[in-house]
Formats: sequence, structure tokens, C-alpha cells
Amino acid sequence: MNAKAVGVVLAAAIALGTMAGCVSAPPPAGAAGSADEGYFLSLKQKGQLIGSGRIQDGQGRWYDIWIVPGYVQPAQRARRSLGRAGRAFAEYAKPAKYRDLADASGDAFSWAYEDCLVDFTVKGLPRAWDEYWSTANRRVDQRVFGWWVAYPWAFMETTVDTAVRIPAGLGGAALGAAAGAVAVPGFYAVNSAVEGVWYGAVDAVVLPTAAAAWNTLIAPPLAFLGQKPAPSRADGFWMKQIGTDTAAGGKAWQGAITAKDIEALAAWGERLAAVTQPYEARRQALQEQVQAEHEAVNRRSREAKAAIRAEQDDAVGAMAPDAAGQAAADFLRQRGFNADQTARAIGEVRQHLRQRKDLSPETIQQILEALTCYPPVAAGETPTLRPKTDPLQHSLDSVKDLP
Repeated sequence: MNAKAVGVVLAAAIALGTMAGCVSAPPPAGAAGSADEGYFLSLKQKGQLIGSGRIQDGQGRWYDIWIVPGYVQPAQRARRSLGRAGRAFAEYAKPAKYRDLADASGDAFSWAYEDCLVDFTVKGLPRAWDEYWSTANRRVDQRVFGWWVAYPWAFMETTVDTAVRIPAGLGGAALGAAAGAVAVPGFYAVNSAVEGVWYGAVDAVVLPTAAAAWNTLIAPPLAFLGQKPAPSRADGFWMKQIGTDTAAGGKAWQGAITAKDIEALAAWGERLAAVTQPYEARRQALQEQVQAEHEAVNRRSREAKAAIRAEQDDAVGAMAPDAAGQAAADFLRQRGFNADQTARAIGEVRQHLRQRKDLSPETIQQILEALTCYPPVAAGETPTLRPKTDPLQHSLDSVKDLP
């Protein structure tokens, strides 16, 4: 549809709206809650549908037609988006944008120079060498087992550390410098422009134009052939009832949010805060009191549990089994039933105990918990061994732990 036709439709909509007061008949008395008389929309309702995509019935109820955007909302969207586009382009004239740019670039350069180059590479390499060779000297001085391998081992560690640390540090410094010099300034150079073009071209022109074109196509047929609205005909899909003049119609949805609106909302918020502040303070005090009581209860519970556990440990340590019990304990110790070995056997022990008819499930669970807590071989009776290693494995482990 060309511009001339669009103008004709808009003129007709304006004319329909102005004629509504003379043509539309008032609803009969006592008709609140009922449907308007007649089938077709009044001239005023036709104008409302074409202009705003909403209709008001004779009882003041407003209805929103989902597939009819109207001309008001696309125009408001275009105006808001143009404002956003202007604010986006105006960022280039504000010092805050360049302060953010300088801060982000400075962070990138700082990471490149201080973290990667200086701390990790320049200072980190001598620090690592000193640690490796000092450890080797200490092993040689103490003449520990295999002391004659200490220096070759330190040489291997320093070689691997150097081979990894220098490329990683220099590469990180290069990436950080590139980010500070190119990537960050490039991003700040285009981000506001991209945002401005999106709001100025797409959100302010393309989308409102498409909505207005669709409204020009769909609204006139629905206006001239549509049925008068009523709550019984509002299914919530094509048409949804949204309230009365004061609740959802009229000026509340037609105008954009203004500075006066913001001031009024802020003032009302201050009044609400003044009224609710004492109650918020009471809630905060109650929360602190409840938290303190919980912490005190938890602390007493931990202390009591620790005391019970200490007495239990003493009782187990002082346990003097008879000859049969001592033989069983010696046998389990010889078999190496430490915590891990006992844990692996717990499942089979459970099945064995369940075959006993004289043991309740609670007693069985207590036996298993006692075995888990006090294995035959105590933790301190066997040394903890580190996993076996070799030069390659140790090199990989050292790379993982580079400071």
C-alpha cells in the first residue's frame, strides 16, 4: 500500500474518532457487566482499533487485540528508539567512555607486563631455579637415599620449567599487549556505533514500519467487520480484557514515561521507604538474633559431639579384648585391614550380618559404622606413600603446579 493510501486510512481513522461522540449511542442504564447492543463496532471503536489496537466498550472496559498493533505503539517505539540511538552516539562525546577505555586497556597491559612478563617469567624463573637447586643441595648435604641423583633431577626440573614458563609468559604478555593496544580500543570504537545503528535503523525504522504496514493491512477489515467486544468474547488469545479506564486504558498506556513520572515514582518510593524502614530494621534485628542463636546452638552441638567422640575414642583405645577377640584383631591387622581395605569389605560384611536373625537393622548399621570409624589398622600405623613417579610424570606434575 503506497503512502497516499496510508494517509487516506489515517484520515479516515481520525474522522471516525471525532464523529464518535455524535454517532455512538450511550449504553442503557443498568447494563454494567453486559455486552453492548448491536453487532458491529461503533465509529469510535473503529477509530480506537485502527489507531491503537485496543477497543473500549460502553461500560468502560478496555480490550487489547493481539494481532492489531495500531499506529500509536509503533510510533512510540520509534520515538524511544531514536532517543536511545542518540544517547548511544552521544557516548563518543562523553569522557566516561574514554575513561572506561583507558581502564580496560590499562588492565590488559597490567596483566601482560606485571603478571605474565615480570612475575611469571622474569621473577618466576629464577625463583623456580632457586627452589629446585636448593632442594638438591639439601638432599646432597643430608646424604639421603639416592642423593647422587639430586642434581640431575634438579637439572631435569629446571629444564622443563624453563621450556614451559618462557613461551607461556611471553605468549601471555603478547596477548595482553595486543588486547590493550588493539582489541579493547577496537571494541570501544564500534560498540556505541553498533548500538546506535541498531536502535536508529532497526528498532526505530524497520520494526515500526513493518508494524504500521501490517496494521494498515489488518486493522481496517477488522474495524469494519468486527463484533462489539464483551467479557464473554475475550478468550485471552486474539482479544484480552485489560481493565477499565483507570486500570489499563486511556492515558496510562498511551504515553511514554516522562521525567515527571520518574519524579513522582521516586517521591512515592521515598514515602514508602519512610513507612517501611522501622519494620525492615526489626526484621534485620530478628534475623541477626536468630542467626546468633543458631550459631550458639551449633557451637554447643559441635562441642558436645567432640566431647562424646573423645570419650568414645578413649573407651575404644582402652578396650581389652579376651583371647578370642585379641586373636581376631591380630589376624585383621596382619591382613592389612586399614580404612580403605575395611571400606571395600563393608558391603560383604553387611550381607554376612543380615544372615544373623538375632541382629536388628539398627544394630547392623551400628556395627558397620563402628568398623568404618575404627578399622583394625589405625591410620598412623602405616605410612602414607606418594604415587610412584618418573622424570616424565614428574615433569607433567611440575607443569601443573607452576606458580
